[in-house]
Amino acid sequence: MNDIYPKTGKTLYLNIIWHQHQPLYLDPESDQLQGPWVRTHGTKDYYDMAAILEKYPNIHFTVNLTSSLLSQLQTYYIERLEPFVDVKTNRVNAKKYFAKYGGKTDPWIDLALKPTAQFNDQDYRYLLTNVWNAFGVSEIIISRFPEYKSLREKYSQVGKDGLSEQEIREIKFWFFLASFDPDFLNHPQKLVTGVSINLTDIIQKNTDGTYTLKGKITEESCNRIIAETYKVLAAIIPIHKRLMYHPNTHKGQIEVLTTPYYHPILPLIYDSDLAKLSQPNDPMPSRFHYPKDAEVQVAKAVNKFKQTFGTKPTGMWPGEGSIAHDVIPVFARQGIKWIATDQKILERSKTGANPCFYPYAVFPENDSSIKNAVVIVFRETELSDKIGFVYKNYQGEDAADDFIRGVLRYVSKDGEQDRLLTVILDGENAWEWYRYDNDGKTFQNALYRKLSKLFETRQVVTTTVTEYINGNPRRNIPAHPVETFPKIEWLYPGSWINANYDTWIGEDEENRAWEYLLTARKDIEVSGIIQPDPKKPTPRENTKAWYAYRAWESMYAAEGSDWFWWYGTNQNAPAGDKPFDRAYITHLQNIYKYAKLAGGKMPKREFEPITFDSSQKTIRQAQGTMAQSQQDLVTVVFQCDARGMYVRKSLYIVGNHEELGSWIPNKVRLYNDGTHGDEVADDSIWAIEIQLPVGAEIEYKYTNSGAMGNWNPGEEFPSINRKIKVEQKETGKMLVKDRLGTL
Repeated sequence: MNDIYPKTGKTLYLNIIWHQHQPLYLDPESDQLQGPWVRTHGTKDYYDMAAILEKYPNIHFTVNLTSSLLSQLQTYYIERLEPFVDVKTNRVNAKKYFAKYGGKTDPWIDLALKPTAQFNDQDYRYLLTNVWNAFGVSEIIISRFPEYKSLREKYSQVGKDGLSEQEIREIKFWFFLASFDPDFLNHPQKLVTGVSINLTDIIQKNTDGTYTLKGKITEESCNRIIAETYKVLAAIIPIHKRLMYHPNTHKGQIEVLTTPYYHPILPLIYDSDLAKLSQPNDPMPSRFHYPKDAEVQVAKAVNKFKQTFGTKPTGMWPGEGSIAHDVIPVFARQGIKWIATDQKILERSKTGANPCFYPYAVFPENDSSIKNAVVIVFRETELSDKIGFVYKNYQGEDAADDFIRGVLRYVSKDGEQDRLLTVILDGENAWEWYRYDNDGKTFQNALYRKLSKLFETRQVVTTTVTEYINGNPRRNIPAHPVETFPKIEWLYPGSWINANYDTWIGEDEENRAWEYLLTARKDIEVSGIIQPDPKKPTPRENTKAWYAYRAWESMYAAEGSDWFWWYGTNQNAPAGDKPFDRAYITHLQNIYKYAKLAGGKMPKREFEPITFDSSQKTIRQAQGTMAQSQQDLVTVVFQCDARGMYVRKSLYIVGNHEELGSWIPNKVRLYNDGTHGDEVADDSIWAIEIQLPVGAEIEYKYTNSGAMGNWNPGEEFPSINRKIKVEQKETGKMLVKDRLGTL
């Protein structure tokens, strides 16, 4: 596809931020992770998304690595596996591993290393029936591995007792192999650590894009896949170190960020009553107001980052993009120079202008000193969400072209102020849903190839916020001093979801969890256990000081956002809410356990489970970023019969969901070429497959060949919309058949 685009104005600076986060899956009582997703995304996303830049030296972007992700990666997958992995022979000393750390990483590693013939009932539960099990991959991923899919289908028909020992062995193996990035499956790769990974003797890629095994899976194969997994996971931090941008030397391509340590909704930890400003009609729990805890969460993250990367972070992504004017001083005091959130927050803030393509300066209350200003950038919602939710139904090259054209709409005219356009989204959840582009690899390569060409013509220059502010003479990027940025008088409190905090506070379950948290916080405050200085080293184990440290760590962990995310009805975990509920309650109980061991005076408390059966929940539709990837989704096939009608270019669908263009006409096209759900090419029955949340009430209509954003020509029924309610079907797909212009 052509990489040349007409030049329409001056250079546009593009700031891409990939947010990499996993909740804390740790069961603090057993010291074992209960979810495998740090590992699966580690081998599928975290390494290759950074390493890809080595092919594109003129591309710069930002990666946010949360502390909860880093700590799980380092402790449970690197430190606890490293002593037992021989990277030269690709083998794990299973006997020594089990003696030291059996049951102390994630359960699926134990299953891979344990002979299948020795499995007990608990092993089978983890493999097959656990809320997170070996078939817990997307339909798109498993369809690329027909042998894996066949095993799942057989299990669904005959159950565990109908599977042979060999089939059980293959299932545990596939759960690892299917989560490797296609770069690792297609070709030998030399990692940044100097070790190589080569899976081509195990698996082959077929002409239809699927993968099949070359030989029989043995226990040796299962042992080896753990060694291969370890090699990739151990290279994630080193690849980010190698490519890390250094402001003083202007070398490197990636600015690395982090998030407040346990991923709290920082404004709610600072003062939960801030939610009343953006959610005036929602019931609220008793006020949780602990500014010092908010400070500690940021300080601990800065310390963790420095320990990991040897320098302090310049910027920070607040958990879920959650900000408020009140927490600006917290960032400023910890040396954080810039933060980010969504443009919906900008639109509600007090500022002289509100285009999202400028960075803004925000100052602590009653402090106009430039040195204490915090720069804030706002994500362009449409472009960000296109990568996350829309392009999964595109061919990779088409998606990259559409994205570039969307970016170029923001180019300013010569003589106007420089613009910094910001795109932010999760760098881990989107790719597994890319139906026509394995793991989004074609899209990513096409995007960086096109942006490299646009860098050469100075039409679009990718940069990071720090690089944009300070300038980079190596890349001909001028400095943009903070004092030249427009100022925000008052920053609206909210997150990148719904421009409020209603995913974490305001419903019965959520509010009950906040009441629990407040009870525990009040108890530890008067216990006599002094709140530790986050800058001091961890005390020696099994001392009173260490137990005091563990009590406060349990408190901070309970302040994390991920527990509150799953409470209430606006999110519904595919695996159910109970694992998170159990972990949250355990953190609360550990506050009391460790405080008492530290000599503190703590009352006796019982915290009952909070969540009820998630199958009985009526899901309150969450809108915007991150909402879609966390809900049960159904593939809806829209077919529109236009036989006998003139279609100059294409039919389009438009409706009240972001997958349908959010009522922007002629944006989401249908197909008549035998792809995207179209059954017969060139038969004038146009189609598209779109994934929509179960229970969503969808309104939509079709348009015919108009320009994007324009209703004429071709709008169906100007005052009437088509309507459906998304339902789960036994076939796995919901088919909607329409006739253009006829209800």
